[in-house]
Amino acid sequence: MKCVVCNERKGKRDCPAKGALICARCCGEKRILEIDCSETCEYLKEGRAREVSQNYMRRLRPQDPAKALRYQHVFENLEELISHIEYVIAEERRDSRHLTDRDVGEVVDLLLETLRTEEKGIIYEHTSNNLRTEPLRRRLREVIQSHRHPRREDIQRIRLADAIDCLELIRDLIESHAKAASSATAYVDLLRRMLPARGRVAHGGSSLIIPGR
Repeated sequence: MKCVVCNERKGKRDCPAKGALICARCCGEKRILEIDCSETCEYLKEGRAREVSQNYMRRLRPQDPAKALRYQHVFENLEELISHIEYVIAEERRDSRHLTDRDVGEVVDLLLETLRTEEKGIIYEHTSNNLRTEPLRRRLREVIQSHRHPRREDIQRIRLADAIDCLELIRDLIESHAKAASSATAYVDLLRRMLPARGRVAHGGSSLIIPGR
């Protein structure tokens, strides 16, 4: 029996969302993005675990020993903020089919400009005229401020330098995906595939990618 999605390759996996057999390629490439996967699907769980270990975490171990050590330090100390930022990016990708890695890179660059300007003692908000990216920039700016000046005890308080380190790490992750993949949405699609179904995770609260848990 042919795959119910592509109607080309042989269907070998029982897809709960489609109620039929699909091929391994469609299951791997189109889960969540084009297929409304069930959170109970074992193939979805396996796929997410594989992407975290083989794709995401591998990019946190660059060949440059100094950079690898810095990445490890930043991730271990700022995991909560990184997860919060990536959760918001994943939500934005879910709601915007046109969002690309380049768009997110431009947003991160603007945020870095704003924070580095503040480091010099000048408060100035670097914004964008791009209607596709400015809403994301504002949301991520709010995320960063919520960690710099938390109103709840359960939110990690960070310094200005911490926020800059976190954004530089994410910028490098975006560039790493761009160099390794042919897709213009490799990074945002990875985050989107990790995002649970609507209503299953508190908005902007829970971590999106937590290795080793």
